[in-house]
Amino acid sequence: MNNWFLLIYAFACFLMASSLIGILYLNGNVVLSVILPGIFGYIIPLAIITRRYGLSFTSEFRLLLPDATTSVLVILIAAAAIYPVDALSWLFRRGRQVDSDYINILLAFKPKGGWHFIGMAVGLGLITPLGEELLYRGTVQSIFHRNMTATAAIIISALVFAFSHGVVYLIPGVTLLGIILAYVFYKTGSLTYTVIIHAIFNLFSLYRLNNLSEDTIRDFEWSPPNAGWLVASAVMLLAVLVVFNRHTAHRT
Repeated sequence: MNNWFLLIYAFACFLMASSLIGILYLNGNVVLSVILPGIFGYIIPLAIITRRYGLSFTSEFRLLLPDATTSVLVILIAAAAIYPVDALSWLFRRGRQVDSDYINILLAFKPKGGWHFIGMAVGLGLITPLGEELLYRGTVQSIFHRNMTATAAIIISALVFAFSHGVVYLIPGVTLLGIILAYVFYKTGSLTYTVIIHAIFNLFSLYRLNNLSEDTIRDFEWSPPNAGWLVASAVMLLAVLVVFNRHTAHRT
């Protein structure tokens, strides 16, 4: 699907998902707000458009079976990138006025028991990563790649991904994550690996949120990143990316 007009369709999908999130969240259906928008805002509409063009959904979005070596590498990339991404978010959040709406969202998303945790894990660890990767990498980045340089496509799609999250102090960290996801998609040609990375990030965020006290969330007094861990994570990330680049060199 190489049509700039499809960017308008992608934006409509984003609006649909965002509207569903708002409606469900404001009505107290927190778990459904991380499950249904991904299905009805991203997955189904994008499946419909591929069928409209007579294309195979899995082939067009390159939802390919992962191989073992590449899977291990992308898991290591995700693990190594968590701390640098979080450090960027902390840095730009530091000293800023607390957004009460954002705090309320975090408190609502904080699991309230076993079933609530499972529901949030399904939404944030499966449905949301799949839906957002179909939109931002499978659609937006793919269109950019066919009409501009690879570097420009990676950076611009990462910025679109970051700004769509709507929280100013998260933009730098999410941009870094978006660049990593876009690069992995470019190098592997498969959306499966970006879904894996995205899922790991979301599940880690859910795990951390589950372990924070409500008072800590309300006060926004999250611990600053440890310099040693940050350096170690950054070095590990660069090392794994070098190995990953060599492993996927024949695919680009």
